[in-house]
Amino acid sequence: MFNIHKTFTKYDLIYIADNINLNIVYSSDDNKDQIKRKLIDCIERNLSKDLPTNNLDIDTYRNLMVYLKKENPNKRLTSKEKDTIISLSKKIIHYCKNDYTLSLSYYDDEQSIIDDLYYIKRYGDILSVRKACELWNVQCNKIKFNPIISAKKQKSLDEKIKLKNIHSGLEIKKGLITLSFQ
Repeated sequence: MFNIHKTFTKYDLIYIADNINLNIVYSSDDNKDQIKRKLIDCIERNLSKDLPTNNLDIDTYRNLMVYLKKENPNKRLTSKEKDTIISLSKKIIHYCKNDYTLSLSYYDDEQSIIDDLYYIKRYGDILSVRKACELWNVQCNKIKFNPIISAKKQKSLDEKIKLKNIHSGLEIKKGLITLSFQ
């Protein structure tokens, strides 16, 4: 018998079970330990089988077991950690909105900005991190930073974009547009 890492919350386990379509019956009254036991039993019964296609890119029950043994990659941040990340993002956004001028920012040199970007880019699920990376990437001849966004958040963002593009049959596309008049 294996143990599921403690960083997975009850709701993470429910999300995984629903996403992968595991045959687990649970109720809202079940606590985390009960759901863990049900999940472990289901995995151990089906260890040699393959899983259906899912958002987590896990193809077998054995890989699911390995995934659950490790620390949750979508571990929730504490409020203090999140405040720190948002604060750093806002400083970078301030620097970018002031025409990338160090004298008008909270930073002394560009390397400290790059160090902060390397730190915050891991938390791409946070809006201000995505905005900071996007504004930084506007500069030419600089290192590009792409925030790391979880599959769950990416799916949510894609759905938002689809909803924004639907206006009574009108399709909106973003990109370079050239108009010429005669």
